[in-house]
Amino acid sequence: MTRRQKKRMLVLAGSLTVVICVGMLIGTVYAQTMEQEQQEEAAVQEIVLPDVLEEYTADKTAENTKEALTQDTEEKEENLPEDWNLILVNRTHPIPEDYEVELKNIGSGHKIDARAYDDFRAMIQAAKREGVYIYVTSSYRDLDKQTELYNKKVESYVMQGYSYESAREQAGQVVAVPGTSEHHLGLALDLVSSEYRKLDEKQENTKGFQWLEEHSWEYGFILRYPNGETDITGIIYEPWHFRYVGLEAAKEITEAGLTLEEYVGAKPVSEGLEELEAQEKEKEQSSYLSDSTEEDTYHTYESNALGQTEGV
Repeated sequence: MTRRQKKRMLVLAGSLTVVICVGMLIGTVYAQTMEQEQQEEAAVQEIVLPDVLEEYTADKTAENTKEALTQDTEEKEENLPEDWNLILVNRTHPIPEDYEVELKNIGSGHKIDARAYDDFRAMIQAAKREGVYIYVTSSYRDLDKQTELYNKKVESYVMQGYSYESAREQAGQVVAVPGTSEHHLGLALDLVSSEYRKLDEKQENTKGFQWLEEHSWEYGFILRYPNGETDITGIIYEPWHFRYVGLEAAKEITEAGLTLEEYVGAKPVSEGLEELEAQEKEKEQSSYLSDSTEEDTYHTYESNALGQTEGV
C-alpha cells in the first residue's frame, strides 16, 4: 500500500469516527429531550388530574346536595302535619271534604273550635286586665257564607273595571276562595281594637293589635298573614286575622318569624299556584289532543263508510 493510499484510509477512518461521534451525540441529546418531555407530561398530568377529579367531585357533591334538598322539600310537602291545630288551609291546600269541627259559642253570635276556647278566653281577659279591649268581628264561617263574601268581592272588582278573571284573582287575595278559608276551620278570628274597628292596615296602629302582636302567641295564636309575605301565604297583609295553632307552635313560629306555611314545610302559595296552572294547561292540551284524535277517527270512519257505499 502506497503512502497516498494510507493517507486516504486515515482520512476516511477519521471521517467515519467523526460521523459516529456526531450520531452518538445527537442520539444522546434526543434521548435526553424525550425523557424531559415525558417527565414534563407526567408532571402536568399530576397537576391536572387532581384538579379535574376535585372539580368532578365538587360537581357531584353539589348535584347530590341539590337532589337531597329537593327530596327533603318534596317529603315535607307530602307529609304535612295532621295535628288538628296545624292543619294548613290556603289557596293550594283546600279544606278536607270530611272535615268536621265541634264549635263553642264565644258571644255575639261568634263561634270557635271548642279545643281553642279556653286559650281564647284567657287571652281576651288578659288584655282587658291591661286596659286593652279586643272584639271579634268574624269567626267560624260555613261554606255558604264564605261563597257569599267571595262573590261580593269579585263583583266589587268587576265594578271597578277589572275583567272577570282579574277580579277573581284580586278577590282571592283579599277574601279566601270558598273551600280555602281558615274561618271554616273554626280556628281563625278577625280581631279589632275598641278604638278602631275597620278591617284595614290602620288596625296595626291600635292598642289591640300592638297587644296581640306582643302577647297572642302566649295563648296559642299567631298573626296569620304578616306584612310582606303574600307570595308565601297567598293573602294580603291582614293585621286583624289571627289563627290558633296551639301554645308550642305559636311560640316557635313567633320566635323564628315564620309563616304557618314555612313552619309546616309547605311550598309558598305563589309556587303552588304556578304548578296548578301548569297542570291545568296540560289537562287542557291533553283534552284538546284527545278530542282532535276522536274527530279525526270519526272523519276517517265516515270517509271509509262513504267509500264503501260508493263502491257498492
